[in-house]
Amino acid sequence: MNRPQSWENCDKDIKMFIISLTKKIEEELGTNLIGIYLHGSLAMGSYYRPKSDIDIIIVVGHKLDKEIANKVGVSIAMETHNRPTIGDVELSIITKEVAKLVPVPTPYELHYSTEWAKKILNNEVDYSLEVTDSDLPSHLTYVLQRGICLYGQPIQDVFGQYPWKSFMDSIIYDLEWILESDNILESPYYTVLNICRVFQLLSENNQTVHSKDEGGEWGLLHLPHKYHALIQQALDVYRSSEIVSEEQRKTGGREWNSSTLRAFRDYAREKLLAY
Repeated sequence: MNRPQSWENCDKDIKMFIISLTKKIEEELGTNLIGIYLHGSLAMGSYYRPKSDIDIIIVVGHKLDKEIANKVGVSIAMETHNRPTIGDVELSIITKEVAKLVPVPTPYELHYSTEWAKKILNNEVDYSLEVTDSDLPSHLTYVLQRGICLYGQPIQDVFGQYPWKSFMDSIIYDLEWILESDNILESPYYTVLNICRVFQLLSENNQTVHSKDEGGEWGLLHLPHKYHALIQQALDVYRSSEIVSEEQRKTGGREWNSSTLRAFRDYAREKLLAY
């Protein structure tokens, strides 16, 4: 099995890449930079190199004008092009006001991910538009509870508390998408572990966020035995050291039983109605 990594014990090339990316962002944003914050699996100690992405939130003092945003976006895209991992960086830049107040809808200044890279490098992003991201409140909750400050002001000084009910509403909205139609088949290990994680959140009700890894372990202890083999397969694929292509990342390069996945989906649909 691939070892779970955290920021403290991650592979040297991963750490050096993130440090280099952080320094590049510092150079580009200068005195406008409030802080750079790691969240997601690498911050929570459940980063698996062949599968996981690197999740980062950047906070700035004031909005970026379009020329600066474009320059920063290109710089980030160029830097991440040489990353040592298959998984990419998922990154958003927000203002300190947004970080503190967490308005909904939640605006951002710049977003970077694999899907955005070509648009950024081809100058196809209109940075003059006011844009929002419905996933940001969830990300900011993870930063506040389990994030790591890579640079700048402490997390508790920068990020405000997003209402827990609103956080759960956004999590359940994502779960409802997973349970629609055959969406569970799209990326089986991701969807199965997310189902487990959401029901862990609903069952414990202690306002504490969890990783997909933790959600899967909870599922093996608390969900019906007949789904344990599926949950264990999802954990095994997520944790596997096997290197897969970008095209295989959604399945982990493994075969999945569609009937079992649909049965778990139907069980989750019924269980969700009980809450």
